[in-house]
Amino acid sequence: MSSQSLDLRSGFTDALITKAKAGNAFTLISVDSKKSSLVEQIEADYPAHFLELGVMEQCAAGVAAGLASCGHKVFIVGIASFVTMRAYEQIRTLVSHGNYDVKVVGLWSGLYYTFQGHTHVPHEDISIMRTLDNVSVYCPSSYLDMHNIVDRLFAERGFAYVRVENPFLSASMREHGREDPDLDRLQVLRRGHRVTILSTGRGLFAASDAADLLNDKGISCSILNAVRLWPFDKTTLLSALKTTDILVTVEEHGRVGGLASIVSEILVQHGIDNVRLLPFSGSSKYPSNLQYEGALDGFGLTGAGISSAVAQLIG
Repeated sequence: MSSQSLDLRSGFTDALITKAKAGNAFTLISVDSKKSSLVEQIEADYPAHFLELGVMEQCAAGVAAGLASCGHKVFIVGIASFVTMRAYEQIRTLVSHGNYDVKVVGLWSGLYYTFQGHTHVPHEDISIMRTLDNVSVYCPSSYLDMHNIVDRLFAERGFAYVRVENPFLSASMREHGREDPDLDRLQVLRRGHRVTILSTGRGLFAASDAADLLNDKGISCSILNAVRLWPFDKTTLLSALKTTDILVTVEEHGRVGGLASIVSEILVQHGIDNVRLLPFSGSSKYPSNLQYEGALDGFGLTGAGISSAVAQLIG
């Protein structure tokens, strides 16, 4: 099995090719990203479905809105920090307000590009995208999650943002997600009675490791995973909190506006004051020139870091 077959990018490309073979119409717009996003096969095999615009994220949003206004389903693929922030005004004014059938796919989100410097680390993308009208926000953690997301994007019309973090997957994570394709609901991966760990995207890796370590210490954990971050599934979360008193959130995003903020809003709205919230995330000031594993360790986004903090809180 090649490394590419264990990659969220190849999962996205494979899913689109499957749709193209089945006769589904769409246009994929690349903003100087066809190589880094592994979509070159779509250009080669289905050139009528592909459009390269170069380093023109703002223009891409306008072109996408124009195509969608004529009935096209459009995908924009590029580096997350650029397609969400550089083109934010155009996405907001043209795509979001018009609720056009445009899907923005932001690659290399989270902490993976920390070594590239501050410009390439979008610690605000969940926050700014979920404030827009008519948007659905997705964050896959597996190859099958990506296929399920693409199926959903073809099944419904409208505006969506897909957040793709570090795309490289271990063999054990490739098949994850098969058991629960309902993207409207949080995936309940493990049930416990003391701690609920809520993750999204690559945060699931650290969440699973932390739950294993805590269970070894006799601390029972539930694991919930949000493939669709927004609109958020309050029902499943509130049900889990009936039996746990510690809620841990794990995300490769800044503390403001992401998963921890979404959960805090729900706790306040429902008057839940008997649950202690322990958020694990990045910050608004990422250190430069760190490799991915070093960045994760620096922010405590590891199984060991999370389990240690939870055990200390309980103790």
